[in-house]
Amino acid sequence: MNELHKIQEIERYLDGEMAAPEKEAFETLLRRNPDLQREVSDHEAFLSQLRGHGQRQDLRARMNAIHPRAAAAAQQAQPAQATIVSMTSRRRTWYSVAAAASIALVTSLATMAIMQRSAKISYTAKYEDVRRVLNNIQRSQNALIRDINNKNTGPANPGTYGGTCFAISRNGYMVTNYHVIAGADSIYLQNNKGEAFKAVSVFEDVSSDLAVLRVADSTFRTAPLPYTLKKDPSRLGQEVFSMGYPRDEIVFGMGYISAQTGFNGDTLAYQVSIPVNPGNSGAPLLDMNGELIGIITGRQSTSEGIAFAVKSGHLKRLLEELPKEKFNRKDLKQKNQLIGLPRVDQARKLEEFVYMVKVYN
Repeated sequence: MNELHKIQEIERYLDGEMAAPEKEAFETLLRRNPDLQREVSDHEAFLSQLRGHGQRQDLRARMNAIHPRAAAAAQQAQPAQATIVSMTSRRRTWYSVAAAASIALVTSLATMAIMQRSAKISYTAKYEDVRRVLNNIQRSQNALIRDINNKNTGPANPGTYGGTCFAISRNGYMVTNYHVIAGADSIYLQNNKGEAFKAVSVFEDVSSDLAVLRVADSTFRTAPLPYTLKKDPSRLGQEVFSMGYPRDEIVFGMGYISAQTGFNGDTLAYQVSIPVNPGNSGAPLLDMNGELIGIITGRQSTSEGIAFAVKSGHLKRLLEELPKEKFNRKDLKQKNQLIGLPRVDQARKLEEFVYMVKVYN
């Protein structure tokens, strides 16, 4: 989702305006996304400061409204001969009110300045993160314009943001994260040869943060998939590897399963000790035999090298909901071509089926 839509959804959640299904889906996404949790917390604190400022302004306005009435009543209660003393007293009172108002104004301005500075620091941090992704996509787009042939031409402008997807059938069905393509007007995929393909989202599951894409070109075909979908849960300490697009070219990463549950004890995901960066979202996670055991969904921002991946069992249930006449489930049941190969050869075979996702708004 883009920044404006994200802020609107956060405010709807904090104000209690979401329907029960929306709230449940949002809280599930919140549990899996530490960055979103931090944004919700920052936004809640920001709104709290604004409300506090508004309450102070309201109290000051009511006090200012009460003071003239109190001064008029005091003047009426004074005897005629005390007029000079009353005027002097009122003058002193007005001086006191003016001084208090000045102090209140300075305090308000100082509070607003601090709030603006905090907001600027927060938005600067977010901008740096987004800018890094945009720069990667800009360079990738330039390479795309130089290298691709006339048949597979992507749009001329750089993408808003990107991620990774991988093939789950020979006829153009791919899997990525829902948060990678949420709110997209158009989606393009780029392979390791620099070829671009327009894609559309055909199935989205917010609760698991997964989405199924399909290449728009009906003639699109790949070679037989070299990996298979693992049915049984993987064990703690099992070595795994992944390939994704945190930069212009595909990047290989190795690690191991460090916990059987994901963020905040999510039973649908694994915790994995593996290096991931913006752009790795949606990348496949495989064991040493080349069996697909999960999909990278995010990382823990407070710790280096801790990532989370949706388990392949949930992907299997999701794929069973796709129309049988369009999606061939047998493609993920073919003979595993990666078993027994050296890691270099496994990576060479896998990279042909992993794509960069470019999202345009």
